[in-house]
Amino acid sequence: MRCKDLRCEAHVIKKLVTIFVLSVMTLAPLRLSFAGKGSGPGGGTEQFSLGDLKLCITGISPDGDYSLQFSKGEQVLVTGECAFKTHEPKTFRNMPLPNCRTLMTYCFSGGAHCCTTLFIATECGPGRSLDMVDLAHTNGRVKLTDADGALGKMIKVHDWQFAYYGTEDSQIQFSFADSPAMTRLLVFDNGHWRPDRIGEFSRFYSRLLRQTMHEARISDRNGNTEQTASLAIKAAYYSLMSGKPVEKSAEVLSQLFPTRWRPESAKIIQDIHQAASEFNPVEVVR
Repeated sequence: MRCKDLRCEAHVIKKLVTIFVLSVMTLAPLRLSFAGKGSGPGGGTEQFSLGDLKLCITGISPDGDYSLQFSKGEQVLVTGECAFKTHEPKTFRNMPLPNCRTLMTYCFSGGAHCCTTLFIATECGPGRSLDMVDLAHTNGRVKLTDADGALGKMIKVHDWQFAYYGTEDSQIQFSFADSPAMTRLLVFDNGHWRPDRIGEFSRFYSRLLRQTMHEARISDRNGNTEQTASLAIKAAYYSLMSGKPVEKSAEVLSQLFPTRWRPESAKIIQDIHQAASEFNPVEVVR
């Protein structure tokens, strides 16, 4: 997939820098840091804890900027600078499983459409973990949900890999408003959160597929070409996630696509399959 928008390119560059920093961390004690502004007006620290994991949030400017730090004892696990607070940290009891606890906090970078990181500290039995989730353009709270056959609660997130999407050598490209953002699930597995896998929750995605196909047909009748194309991509994505073969998902795409998008179907279904297969916004911190 190719970026044709400067904001898209900036987001991709930011993700590459994050990957580089995290790869370096594998060679040293796990620590992610951002340039500090120091204390000043708007200071004051809030503290939260989950067993031996501590979260400190310190105001650093009158505009609402603050620093965030997770630590265990004297060891700093991760720090970051955040723009104005979008949501207060919150602890969920019996989440993801009975007798477990989960502390969630958000860090918004500021700027148009970008970017939010979710930190999830989880205590289940004797183990405690800390995971970092790239929510990309999402600025609302994540939602908890159940799915058929799953143990405990899961977290709904969005796959934004098709933001500003356009194919090679084509004038077809989505605006941000029309860009499809597909629902995905984070599952607590082996002590950490991970994205769900293709076919893992077939009934959940089959329901999303039916709903999205219905919305695409209404959009097509109303003459909303870009929105219809966006919904067609979402439907094909959900078809794949429900466990259907690529050929069936390609049929869904072609069936719903507006006429001028159809010549691009073969390339787009490849990008959809790649996006669904490679989606992984989670980085393990501890």
